Amino acid sequence: MPVGPRWAGFSTSCSSSSASSSCSTASRRDKISIGWIIAGLGIFAFLWFLSSLRRAVRRWEGDDGFLTALTTIGGAIYATLAFAAIAINVGIRTMSDDTYHHTVYPGLIHAADDASYVLHATGGAGASAMIIAATLAAMRAAVIPKWAGWLGIIAGILALASIIFFPQAAIALWILIVSGLLFARGGQSRPAVAG
Repeated sequence: MPVGPRWAGFSTSCSSSSASSSCSTASRRDKISIGWIIAGLGIFAFLWFLSSLRRAVRRWEGDDGFLTALTTIGGAIYATLAFAAIAINVGIRTMSDDTYHHTVYPGLIHAADDASYVLHATGGAGASAMIIAATLAAMRAAVIPKWAGWLGIIAGILALASIIFFPQAAIALWILIVSGLLFARGGQSRPAVAG
């Protein structure tokens, strides 16, 4: 789940030669704020997904709780670093745009992009733990075919290399598929209500 204004399509990068009026409009602040809201809502939705995933893993795992804890902790680390990434990115962009004479400093924008990207990519370790733990629990409970389990393990291993960017697609695809499966099976897993 790539995050932040830059990845939400609201890039405000400026070349060092155009660090004045062409880069410092109020509409840029609006775009930055919109990107921040969209990314924040995406991570908020991820937290709801994580809670549902935790419940499913706990049900599949039984009494031990190791994989349930690892799923929850890994997902929480991923979400925390994603939130930190968008906060750093938006904070630096806003600070750069709110200075005297509304001068945008391209070096700060570049630093915001790099720092937020590395923060988010570092969260790939947490996503990896979440993916592998949840996949192992699903495989042990035989709720997914073996081949799908191995694809999940591969996605979890790829998540460790999130700094390369392309493995982030594996994280997003895994979350999309698993959330769809959890939603589809949600009605089947509820206990019957005695009437």
